[in-house]
Amino acid sequence: MNAAKQPANLQVVASADESATRRLHLLMRQRETLRSAFRTTWDELSHHFEPNELEAWAAVVLRLANVNAGPACLIAYWDVSKVSAGREEIAPLLAAAQSVVEICRSAGAQAATAALRALPVAGRIFGSGPPLARWWRAMEALSRQAPESVAPVADRIAEILSPGTIDAFENFVASGLRAASGNKARRIAFFSLDDDLARRLITRDPGAVTFLETEVELKMFITALWGRPPALRALPVDSNQAPQRRVSIAGPLIRMPEVFRGVRGDAARAMFRAAAAHAQAHLVLGRYPFPVGTLKPLQIALVNLIEDARIEALAMRHLPGLRRLWAPYHVALPSGVIAAPTLLARLARALFDPAHADDDSFVTKGRAMFDIARPRLDDPAVSREIGMLLGNDLGQMRVQFNAKTHVVEPVYRDDGLGLWDFGENAPLSGDIIELPAEAVRIEQQDTSDSDSISDEPDQQQAALGRARPVAPDPRGTVVARYPEWDREHRVERPEWTVVREVAAHLDDPRLVEQALDRAAVLRNRIGQLVRGVRIGRRSRLNHQHEGHDLDLDALLDAGIALRTGQEPDPRVFRSSTSVHRDLSALLLIDVSESTRDQLGSGATILEWVF
Repeated sequence: MNAAKQPANLQVVASADESATRRLHLLMRQRETLRSAFRTTWDELSHHFEPNELEAWAAVVLRLANVNAGPACLIAYWDVSKVSAGREEIAPLLAAAQSVVEICRSAGAQAATAALRALPVAGRIFGSGPPLARWWRAMEALSRQAPESVAPVADRIAEILSPGTIDAFENFVASGLRAASGNKARRIAFFSLDDDLARRLITRDPGAVTFLETEVELKMFITALWGRPPALRALPVDSNQAPQRRVSIAGPLIRMPEVFRGVRGDAARAMFRAAAAHAQAHLVLGRYPFPVGTLKPLQIALVNLIEDARIEALAMRHLPGLRRLWAPYHVALPSGVIAAPTLLARLARALFDPAHADDDSFVTKGRAMFDIARPRLDDPAVSREIGMLLGNDLGQMRVQFNAKTHVVEPVYRDDGLGLWDFGENAPLSGDIIELPAEAVRIEQQDTSDSDSISDEPDQQQAALGRARPVAPDPRGTVVARYPEWDREHRVERPEWTVVREVAAHLDDPRLVEQALDRAAVLRNRIGQLVRGVRIGRRSRLNHQHEGHDLDLDALLDAGIALRTGQEPDPRVFRSSTSVHRDLSALLLIDVSESTRDQLGSGATILEWVF
């Protein structure tokens, strides 16, 4: 670089060849509205770049002009160029122009201009290295798959990039494209941040440790503790406005929150270990499910609390070191407002730590009942007995308990739903306590915090929840969700693949025959495979202890053994048996997006196979 060289003036460059610089200058002489802005930009760039670099820059500006990017887009690019010129790096400017050209081709000049105006924010967050290049690639992909969404993303780029990582941005774009399922209106709502999922994705704590980052470590840790590998799965992302999600047990599965909000680094890893150890203790030492019967929501919460204390007491008998793992999360103090959540948290600490002092009559009674029952903690009926009695006491105390907002404390403990049999009203795994509350027929009153349940049969019948008819999903019934590795972005996306059960549509069977006729080569290959399988043929068995015929070779060997003074082999018979093998065929059809790729003949891959 020659920082001392004079700025180049706007003039026709005398050259034997038609360079990009000359053509761009000639073009700008004819554009009165652009001439002044171009001259200012050119003078600024010539202070920082060599002639060959200016030639490359002029070439990409011509490409922008040739795709009809428009005056606004060109001026936006020149503004970005002047700001970036001080770094004296021409490569990021050239790469930006190439990406803007592709965006303009797919989504139009307005989207390309919006992307350029968003570049300063992206550059401030990602710098000028590989993360910024990945940001441009993501914007190009968005312009191809959802051209109408480029401008909304660019307009809200500061909010969208608030997590501060390129992985988060790529995940945001991919999630939006997938969630919209080809619906243009839904895409616009998502990328305009009018969608709840979009807001959750960008409000995630960028410093948080996720379940996926700790999954392998957790599995090894829990297997070492209990000698049984855990079945860990991720819960869907929750909203910051919702209560903190807890671990959920669903049959043999332990479903973990994606993050524990507000907990970072080693503290987050310790939280995941404590939560997984507690949940696995339930599966190893507990016997479930409990029948709900006529229990009230408050009683359910108390039975859960006593069961947690019972399981942890049994676990610490086998593994005393677990006390150090769980103790830091029992922080409830013997003071504060007398309300159900605080009393439950104080009781949980008192049952966990016998040395903890709490003189509240309710906490003292609960601890005394639990101590009396310690000799028979192996019996899960203890939890139900103590929980029902304590629930009656709290009910008589008129303590406020809101079943819909109740969250289990301490934070590492599971939500308790996996311990219960709710019958036909069973809640979905991972839902908070409001669902079991509905399952036990809460009376709907004006005061949402009330825990009273009507004793009148007519009122109980009126308060019963009724299912709402839901139209069947034309795409099929969801059977399972699986994580999938995103090869391009090198991240694992939880619950990304959805398996649906779809009823087969009746159609003309002659279509299959016609397709097979067109695929004669495939048909011959299948025929050869079938003919090569020995189906139902009899197989000869030699050297048998018994049979319907003599094995001549075995007889000769036995005779030779006798003549030479050796003990003959008694297996001198021959038999046959029928090996019945049924022919079964499994037809696996790959209908993934890659099968839409067209071959040279114009047919897709799937059409070519059949």
